[in-house]
Amino acid sequence: MRAALIFPPQWDPRQPPLAPAVLAGALRSAETDVRVFDLNIALYQSLLRPAGRHGIEDFLQKRLRDPQSLRNAESYLQACQQTQKIFDERFDPHGSGRLFWDTCGGLPATANSQAWQNAISEADKLPFVHHLADKIASINEWQPDIICFSVISDTQLPAALALAATLRSALPKSRVVFGGNALTYRRSLLAGQTWLRSTIDAICLGDGEPLMAALAAGATQSELPNSLSWNDDDKPFIGPNLLYDMTTSALPDFSDFALHDYLTPHLVIPVETARGCPWGRCAFCIHPVRAASGRPLYRPKPLELVNTELKNHFNAGHRRFMIVDEALPPARLRELSDLFAELPEPVTWIGYARLDAGHTRDGFVRARAAGCRKLFIGVESGSDRILRQFHKGVDSAQARRVLLDAAAAGLAVHSFLMTGFPGENEGDRQATLDLLADVWPAFEPFGASFDLFALTGELETDLIADPTAYGWQGPLRDSGNDLAWQFPLLSGSAAAESLTDFKDRIHALADAVFGPAFGLRHAGLAQDCLHLLLLEAVTPKS
Repeated sequence: MRAALIFPPQWDPRQPPLAPAVLAGALRSAETDVRVFDLNIALYQSLLRPAGRHGIEDFLQKRLRDPQSLRNAESYLQACQQTQKIFDERFDPHGSGRLFWDTCGGLPATANSQAWQNAISEADKLPFVHHLADKIASINEWQPDIICFSVISDTQLPAALALAATLRSALPKSRVVFGGNALTYRRSLLAGQTWLRSTIDAICLGDGEPLMAALAAGATQSELPNSLSWNDDDKPFIGPNLLYDMTTSALPDFSDFALHDYLTPHLVIPVETARGCPWGRCAFCIHPVRAASGRPLYRPKPLELVNTELKNHFNAGHRRFMIVDEALPPARLRELSDLFAELPEPVTWIGYARLDAGHTRDGFVRARAAGCRKLFIGVESGSDRILRQFHKGVDSAQARRVLLDAAAAGLAVHSFLMTGFPGENEGDRQATLDLLADVWPAFEPFGASFDLFALTGELETDLIADPTAYGWQGPLRDSGNDLAWQFPLLSGSAAAESLTDFKDRIHALADAVFGPAFGLRHAGLAQDCLHLLLLEAVTPKS
């Protein structure tokens, strides 16, 4: 049995994706013949082929891969901008397609079914297919029995659909499977899209390992766990729900990845130590949706497995890591810190966390001593009223204490902030500004950063299930958004102006606290791993 694991464009090409490595490890442990095709990095590499001898492309690639270039953050980011211009100019020179480091545009929309159908029926019109012709030929020549697309972002959907249609026409007997957040977030919308059956045999709605193992074993449709498929009469079929046993999980396998191709001075290896969110109750958050049945409990890997994985990466020469867990609860942060500290040489790493009461200054000091440089935290708001109404499980006093403890330990923090809550008033916004004003002076200026998002209603959340309980009338659906999973609560010019005004006030506060010098808050980094690389290069290690 041959399985082709495909990671389609568009995703940031500076670090390798985890999902194909996880599935490769699981399938190889079951003695399946596996090949990984990262078509995302293949696309970006094709666009950087030199137009002539000693071209600008060679110069930029050297800059992007040179660790010394990170020492001047602004200069490094300028090189990234120059490279991005090449991506955009060459991706679709005669059409409307746009390609950047962290997104794409001018392609079939992802929020409506007609656009999905267009990506399938007019696949040859999308620039992805032309740029990846040699890779498509390699897949066709290998003739896999299973073709699995890992679609973790909506930005990958147009290419995934077009590539699936292209491969389906050449390999009609192969079983085509789609999985990833771009599908699981739409779990309630896809069963009625029977036209997908002509291109996709199954859609993964939960853990991918059980489904892929069943496919590799030749299971019939009725035996495929965690899957949506369609019978011959176009009736949808939902397979049995099966959570993957994290206590026996295979180690991710990056051996098929051309790791030298990624456009970065240093690889930051993604590591998953748990699935699910340890809280999982925020009214607005779809992220905990990780199983066919919805939101499973937080499931940590045994520390022995995590330790083995880290040692394997270390022995392969990797010294930088990104913990991709939804959030590191206090105990797991301490446990991971101990594992990193026990490695033969110092390493650096980043991760995500909540403002849990169990986080302490001692715990953060332990993490910092073990190489943690930055945590990404969902602060959302400084308003106790909003935090309480949307079930964040923290209050502003606890937020202040945890953030100040992180600062005292020498950690940088990226704060995810939100606005546009129903009924949000000036007092709520001022409470957020007051919280930031109280904690930001404790942080080193270069590493502090934030994002401000307008609240959206997301499927599978309490906010969508009972919108009136949160002061919202609920989403408005039509043919233009029949496959949308996110809905703006506010729209129009007034909402845009309000968002801009609040963002400007936060930036003004940051400038008043941190001064005018360049910092990561100015960089607009969508790639979290760049925070680690720039912090490591620019700021002291202790």
